Amino acid sequence: MEYQININYQFTAESEAEANDKAKQYLSDNLTVKPLPESILSPLEVAAKCQDFRKKKKEHFCVFFLDTQNHILGRETVSIGTLNASLVHPRECFRTAIVKTAASVIFVHNHPSDSLEPSPEDLQVTRRLKDAGKLLGIEVLDNVIVTAEAFVSMKERNLL
Repeated sequence: MEYQININYQFTAESEAEANDKAKQYLSDNLTVKPLPESILSPLEVAAKCQDFRKKKKEHFCVFFLDTQNHILGRETVSIGTLNASLVHPRECFRTAIVKTAASVIFVHNHPSDSLEPSPEDLQVTRRLKDAGKLLGIEVLDNVIVTAEAFVSMKERNLL
C-alpha cells in the first residue's frame, strides 16, 4: 500500500527551539496518515488482482471500475459462463460504472482452456463494449485475458 504526506506550512519563531516546538505542535494537530486508494496501471496488475478466478473451470467476466486517476472504485463479476463462453451484455458491464461515476473500466476474463488467444467472440464483445463505453462517456482501457499462469492484454495487441 502506498502512502502520501504533504506539508506546506510556514511560520515565524524567535528561536530554533521555538520553531521545533511549533513544528511538532502543527504536526500533532494536523497530520493524518491514510492509505492511497489502490490503482491499476498495467495488465500485470490486473492479472494479479484476479487470482480468485484464474483457475476456474468456467469463464468469469469481471469489470474494474476506475476514477480519473485509475484508482479502483470497485470490481464486479458480471457473468459466469460455461467452459468456453460467457454471456456479456453492455447493460450489466456499465450499470455499476454509472452508479460509481467511473471514468473508465477494464474488463478481464479467464480462459479455462488456458489459451491466451482471443476468440472471435472475445473480439466481437470487446468492440461492442468499447462502442457502448463511447456512448456513455466511460473509456474502455483494456480487456485482459487471464489463464492459470499467464495473461494477455488486448490493448497491447492492438485489438482494442
